[in-house]
Amino acid sequence: MDHQRRAKIVCTIGPASCTSQQLDQLMDAGMDVARLNFSHGTHEDHRLAIEAIRAVSERRRKAIAILGDLCGPKIRLGKLGTPSRVIPVGAVVELFSGTQTDDERLPVRYATLETDVKPGDHIHIDDARVRLRVENVQDKSVFCVVEEAGQIRDNVGVHLPSGELQISALTEKDKQDLMFCLSNGVDYIAVSFVRSPDDVRFVRDICEAWGAVLPIVSKIETPQAIERLEEIVRVSDAVMVARGDLGVEFPPEHVPVLQRKVIAEAARFRRPVIVATEMLQSMVKSSRPTRAEASDVAHAIFDGADATMLSQESASGDHPALAVSMMARIVHTAENSPYYARRSIAPAQSPVAFGDAMAKVAVQAAHDVGAKVIAVFTQSGDSARLVSMERPSMPIVAFSPSEGIRRRLGLNWGITARVMLAVRDTDEMVEQVQRRLLSEGFVQPGDRIVVVFGAPVSVKGRTNSIRVHTVGP
Repeated sequence: MDHQRRAKIVCTIGPASCTSQQLDQLMDAGMDVARLNFSHGTHEDHRLAIEAIRAVSERRRKAIAILGDLCGPKIRLGKLGTPSRVIPVGAVVELFSGTQTDDERLPVRYATLETDVKPGDHIHIDDARVRLRVENVQDKSVFCVVEEAGQIRDNVGVHLPSGELQISALTEKDKQDLMFCLSNGVDYIAVSFVRSPDDVRFVRDICEAWGAVLPIVSKIETPQAIERLEEIVRVSDAVMVARGDLGVEFPPEHVPVLQRKVIAEAARFRRPVIVATEMLQSMVKSSRPTRAEASDVAHAIFDGADATMLSQESASGDHPALAVSMMARIVHTAENSPYYARRSIAPAQSPVAFGDAMAKVAVQAAHDVGAKVIAVFTQSGDSARLVSMERPSMPIVAFSPSEGIRRRLGLNWGITARVMLAVRDTDEMVEQVQRRLLSEGFVQPGDRIVVVFGAPVSVKGRTNSIRVHTVGP
């Protein structure tokens, strides 16, 4: 029974979605990956969220990956002293370098603010929802005129277009947050504002020194990342099209083209890609998306995204579960339309790597024999991920003895992950796969399945065998 949506849904967890009851609702609605945004909340908040996610996941027997999203060297407002503030057009506002304020001034978490801007510069706040023009700089204050009004709140992003940031790729806060993630069993690390492959290597070195090999998601949101896209994708485990800051760094009309460029490059290197930011933004308050938002989600699916992401919609919106459910429906409808093409993209390297070749042969065999399912026995997850990148028309069910691997596969297109303990030989493995697929309604007696595995089955990293099997009674 082909009963699954292929592209996955990443949900940001926040005040509107962190309790067990709320997480239950998100899982019912279609959440596959839970994102913790370290731009907001305390370590205690995130620790409680992790405990709740793991508890609900275990009770429901659904593997949910947790993505820890580091802030990166993004400049942000400090604490305003009020929950939010509306600044009107024409008002003059005073910015200063600091972490909090008790008056009307706006604190900016950037030590050299007054030296890095000049009169005439534009400063964008909260993904350009608010735009300021610098009038003058006096002592340690920057005075600006509001050109586009809006509501601001604590910790939203501030974009300074006047030059390079004078801070490292991984801030001290990022290092503390990374240590927290490594200590609390997070499944993926997302690195913000990646500008070079060295940024990714730096984070990987820290993880390895800690004794953890965590997959790294590189967020593509700077001009430097676009310029060095191939190098960055090559050293990453996954990428994210972070359209909020892309839309500030580039004219809005360029963002859809850049989105498609990143998705295509990720496919060449067999890396999963997440499309993020403002996908269903109106559902922060509304119970329905706009038609344009529905089209935006569908076009991300048509472009080949592995996952789409909800940010404020699920973290602090009025309808978190409804937003997830709506995204799931849009994705499912797009995937089942006649306009959805599963394009095969040639790998970046030639000759083709052994794993890529095995995945391609498995998918071709499954199509040739009319298989109902491709079953992959995997200890590292790599074989299942490579099969996913071939975009087969039938479900992929990955069996692994590792709970961590099953969780990580929650990000990959088309994969349903299931537990299978270590087996002694191939025949026992195929028998267990058949029994599980029958019990869950994926197949019926007489159906064909393609099984991908390594021989001997107990050796990691040895995927070298494909078997076409007819399901018995």
